[in-house]
Amino acid sequence: MKRILVSLYDKDKYVDILGKLCLDNWEIWASSGTAKFLKKRGIDARDISEVTGFENLLGGLVKTLHPEVFAGILASEPLWDIVLVDLYPPPDIDIGGVALLRAAAKNWKKVKPAFNFETLKMALERDDEETRNRLAALTFALTSRYDAVRANQFLDGLIFSLQLSTLELRYGENPHEKASAYGDPMFEILSEKKKISFNNVLDAEAAWFVVSNLDMPGAVVVKHQSPCGAAAGKLGEEVKIVERAINADAESSYGGILATNFEVTKDVASSLNTYLEVIIAPSYTEKALEVLSKKKARVLKVPSNFTFKVGRYAFGSLLVGDRSLPGGELKLKVGKPASEETLRDLKLAYITVEGVKSNAVVIVNDGVTVGIGGGQPSRKRAAWIAATLAKERAEGAAAASDAFFPFPDGLEVLAKAGVRYVAAPLGSIRDEEVLSKAEELGLSFYEAPGRVFRH
Repeated sequence: MKRILVSLYDKDKYVDILGKLCLDNWEIWASSGTAKFLKKRGIDARDISEVTGFENLLGGLVKTLHPEVFAGILASEPLWDIVLVDLYPPPDIDIGGVALLRAAAKNWKKVKPAFNFETLKMALERDDEETRNRLAALTFALTSRYDAVRANQFLDGLIFSLQLSTLELRYGENPHEKASAYGDPMFEILSEKKKISFNNVLDAEAAWFVVSNLDMPGAVVVKHQSPCGAAAGKLGEEVKIVERAINADAESSYGGILATNFEVTKDVASSLNTYLEVIIAPSYTEKALEVLSKKKARVLKVPSNFTFKVGRYAFGSLLVGDRSLPGGELKLKVGKPASEETLRDLKLAYITVEGVKSNAVVIVNDGVTVGIGGGQPSRKRAAWIAATLAKERAEGAAAASDAFFPFPDGLEVLAKAGVRYVAAPLGSIRDEEVLSKAEELGLSFYEAPGRVFRH
């Protein structure tokens, strides 16, 4: 007979699954309070006091901290196959529960620790050494983070800790490299034909940043964390917006990540006629999910209140920073004012250029990107790449730069291609020279709220 030891803070949450285990002939053992609770709900649970010989101490503060309990977990022939603990949430401090999990993780070859539905599911469904090893690792990561959170209650946030996620990555940046996720990602996987990869997660967030900052319906396709096409429009044009984002660079869009800031409907899902690695949106209709379930793409749902951060591991140190667009509006410095449609294009270009590796320039015409140049040490070269890709579509278009133009030469490249509106931050010692050149070239130059480098 299989045996499970449970100690639960949120007892209601586990009633159904423990009831099923009872029907499957699992013997359920529990701390006194949990055992009484389960029995009231018709679940046959044995009290841990049968092992310890006493109910509890200090009014319930000490229930499972007993040599017989830990001997039963750590023995070569343990009393229990699984130890399930739902820890006290902050600001309470759980002592016995953490100790139970650590003991089970220490004896991972014989006992499987579990601390939520995901780990309990792993423990019940799989019994190979790799699964046992991972459960132990996840448990030690949890208890480490639990202690760090409690330490921060006393140290005012001086300790930074992330739990090893239950999300399993297919591989690292390359197939021969391993990767792990720390902290549970703020997305829900609705459909997954194969495991999501390290690159998929990074690309999905890069795409989500662009569309989540648009104040109009929009879509973007990203590859290697850089947009290859973005489009925006009006409500009711969702299918058209997605098609334009993909066709902005249809060749590069193949195998890319699509993000929208609107609900994906059946019509939108049915219009997707290219291979996509990931689709990410705030919501999906049931009919859309039926259509997408037949495609190879991983389907992700993201909450609207997601807060962006940027992080890098360098020289043994984890660097973490905020990621956001500077507040403020575009301000006309020289030239004639842009129409409402052109201002929309300038905003789309500025938001999109934030997601392109610096130095970067993006050209937009009629609500869709027509040229994206990025990852260049020279801003003039980034402008040249964007203009070269845009070709005749640059005529009358709007462009945005992720930082100031240090020289007028980048503007000259854009003007020669036909661009008529430019948005860029100021701050160069040659600002006056740049603005003078913009006026000479017949450009309308808008000052952007700030620099948006992306490294």
